[in-house]
Amino acid sequence: MIKKISLLSLSAFLIFSTFSCKDKEKPTKAEQKTAVKRALHEYGDLPMTVDPSFKNLAQSLADMYMVDYPDVKITINEEIEEKAIKDFYEGKIPLLMVSKPLTKAQQQHLFNKTTTKYISSVIALDATVFITSVDNPINSITVNNIKDNLYKKDPKITFVYDHPNSANFNTINDKLKLSVENGAKVTAMGDAEKVIDFVQKDKTAIGIIGLNILSDKGNPKVEEYLKKVKILSIADDKGNLALPTIPNLKYGVYPFYRQIYILKNEVGFGIGAGFTRFAGSQRGQKIVTRESLQPYYIYKREVQINNLEQPLQ
Repeated sequence: MIKKISLLSLSAFLIFSTFSCKDKEKPTKAEQKTAVKRALHEYGDLPMTVDPSFKNLAQSLADMYMVDYPDVKITINEEIEEKAIKDFYEGKIPLLMVSKPLTKAQQQHLFNKTTTKYISSVIALDATVFITSVDNPINSITVNNIKDNLYKKDPKITFVYDHPNSANFNTINDKLKLSVENGAKVTAMGDAEKVIDFVQKDKTAIGIIGLNILSDKGNPKVEEYLKKVKILSIADDKGNLALPTIPNLKYGVYPFYRQIYILKNEVGFGIGAGFTRFAGSQRGQKIVTRESLQPYYIYKREVQINNLEQPLQ
């Protein structure tokens, strides 16, 4: 009899405890009304403008950031570099990926309009490359050949840009210290894919596009491009050849290398700041490496070796 009473008491106690726990788990009305504070970089929408040369890298980084933060939506908008930079310092764009930072005058103009100090961050090394048809017998071109024919009225070599005033246009002119005179011939197709189609048809023409368009070898679209065109080596005055390989970007051997910048015009630590931090993190830099570009930040793998007081037997 005593055992039966004990068992009944124990059962009643367990049932009471279960209901008590469930009651405690229910939030109060005050708790239900209290909004949970979230970090600004973890939710919301943000447009990011990129020069078309960097669209593959930008999309890869954005896709992974949105995996980490499912409530974030980053929309990639393509715009040629010069126009994109102008829109940025006019305060129209919050986040930008281009090949150069703002000038001091542009920074001041932006501050006067928005009272926000912009931040620039380098995340990778890329390059402008010269491509031609795989059927063209040449495999290299000299810097002098580029200078002598790029903007001539009757050039011996036809050069074709992706866009006028693009990152590639700026890189070539800055590296070669060239200025485009009024009336000079500048041929541009409108995008990299059209440049690839053009040089495939005109076997002697040379296209000028961004390395990132062709660098992701695992991309099926890139594999199709590389069946049509090849990247030319650049020869210096001594005949030394350089391709835009990662070591040649890292040590500045390839003459038309450049840095990729993220420019941020944002108050507080929002999506722009979170994305920029992610791009410079170890995971972000691994994405840069997968795009066959040179990461700006190199993370060393540290191996800890414990000192043993007694030698192993």
